[in-house]
Amino acid sequence: QVIGADDVAVPKEVYCTMTHAPNTGADIALAAVITCRDGVVFSLTGTALLPGSEYADPPVGKHIRVEVFGDDGCLMYGGNDRIPESGRLEVRKTASGTPEDGQSEYPCSADRDWSEELGADAASGLKDGFYFEDGEPGGKGPGSMKAFLDSCTASSLRYFEGKGMSRPMVNDSLIGLRTVQIIHCMYRSSISGRAEKIDEEEI
Repeated sequence: QVIGADDVAVPKEVYCTMTHAPNTGADIALAAVITCRDGVVFSLTGTALLPGSEYADPPVGKHIRVEVFGDDGCLMYGGNDRIPESGRLEVRKTASGTPEDGQSEYPCSADRDWSEELGADAASGLKDGFYFEDGEPGGKGPGSMKAFLDSCTASSLRYFEGKGMSRPMVNDSLIGLRTVQIIHCMYRSSISGRAEKIDEEEI
């Protein structure tokens, strides 16, 4: 999902190319560039061509990598969703001329307590390891889909019980709208062969 609340990283234009399966016509690989109003650029790639299956014996997990770069540093998160210990959230801060420049931090490690800032429930979900899908028998299904559905139905503010204030959510209905707009433009661009603009009347 792409951050696009208020005036930060609001998507403006999308260019995308896709490869389709010869038998079904389904898209099986893609590469996209999302340009935002404030100059932020997202690159997105994905493929269904990774050999193996999560339903095979032995199962093969999905490989995911998310990297965010900015003036103050970068955030990286990725791994194999069948192997929780294969990844964890890593933050590297920009601090030119100091020993801290580029040093890795792991904000979800066991020695970090976020309950004061986030509340006990939200803090309990922050833990080291790579957790993406919940495809086991009796599981709740893809976490990515649950986050997307939550963002489409939730208010942009959540009241923090006991704290007497509201804070912006990580995902809300506006983020859900941005996500749908980007996906729509990706398919339009793959057909037209050119960058497609997001309709500002929908923003």
